[in-house]
Amino acid sequence: MDNFMENPWFVRIIALFLAVFLFLSANDIGGKDGNSNPNDMENNDTDTITNVPVEIYYDSENLVVTGVPKTVDVKIQGQRRFVEATKRQRDFTVYVDLSNTEIGKHRVDILYKDISEKLKVTIEPSYADISLQEKITEDHRVEAEFNRSILAEGFEAEQPEVSPKTVKITGAKDVIEKISYVKATIDASGLINDTIKREARVTVLDRELNKLDVIVEPATVSVTIPVTNPRKNVSVKINQTGTPPEDIDIKTVSTATPEVMIFGTTEILKDIDELEVSVDVSGIHEDTEVEVPLKVPVGVNKVTPEKIKVKIIAEQKKQEQDMEDIVIEKQGIKQGLEFELLSPTSGMVSLKLHGTKADLEKVNKDDFHVILDLAGLNAGDHEVNLKVKGPENIEWELSDSKAKIRLKEKENV
Repeated sequence: MDNFMENPWFVRIIALFLAVFLFLSANDIGGKDGNSNPNDMENNDTDTITNVPVEIYYDSENLVVTGVPKTVDVKIQGQRRFVEATKRQRDFTVYVDLSNTEIGKHRVDILYKDISEKLKVTIEPSYADISLQEKITEDHRVEAEFNRSILAEGFEAEQPEVSPKTVKITGAKDVIEKISYVKATIDASGLINDTIKREARVTVLDRELNKLDVIVEPATVSVTIPVTNPRKNVSVKINQTGTPPEDIDIKTVSTATPEVMIFGTTEILKDIDELEVSVDVSGIHEDTEVEVPLKVPVGVNKVTPEKIKVKIIAEQKKQEQDMEDIVIEKQGIKQGLEFELLSPTSGMVSLKLHGTKADLEKVNKDDFHVILDLAGLNAGDHEVNLKVKGPENIEWELSDSKAKIRLKEKENV
């Protein structure tokens, strides 16, 4: 044994053997099944890489594929260092190869590449039921859509304007044939009281309002929704309310604003032809001008003007008062004639006076003169109108408006 140890070739052979052993151990040669090295089980690991995108190899210019999942989960199992390196670097590819697949429906395997052979790989799902169809492109008109409940009260929307009006839709032939609606939906928050303009994403739907998997160009369009506040001129009707004081007579209640403008939806406005304004006259003692707010009807969101001026003409009520035994005064009789009053025989008349209570309380008999004007009359019987002179603020009626008289020549004595 000592001779062997001293032999340089023996030492060289032992060194070579150890080097080969270390090389094989480091590279796991001869231990793929994990059973050649007792320590392999201790180094095994399992992990799942989620949301790995799936690439599709096919003629994308002329064909459309549906049914391939966008992502899959990749489960890897093997030595920990390989598992961790693969998960960290993610430099592998998961794909579906449809290069030689004919048009139609197929079940195809989901494959992978660039993963170490030292790892056991499981794809979930492992296959996909796909449809490979001819790609076609069609022009479709876009219809704008929005929730009318976002309009403020009294406002309404006119026909939306879409730009561009049409879009190009590309997809599988059987999917394109299912298109029933091409919508651009406006998403607006709060209440709208003015024209709005928004960018809206185009959505393609079938008859059952299911979203279709197609490519839309452009994907968004500009939608303008003209928002208006319809208006209408209506007349103003004034209603007098309350009871004026006992001595006050309300002659007129009027306004210099016979019409106002109301705003609201067309449906609401068509049933409104006038606005009523109530004016309380219970405290009115003289001519007055008041400003009255206009009541806004239900469904109307604005009235212009909001207030109107109302003019009230008030007078004190006229009262009646009788004034009796007023002597008839004659004047203008020609010389040489004698006067005889035939009617009224008493030579007096009565007056029915009309005026305010205050004015009537101020007058008496001396303020009134009943005149019998005889100027220009000759001898004979005559019927003459009686004239009254009195205060201007008093009106009157004579109990006898005419007097019968007789004029005769005086006898010479």
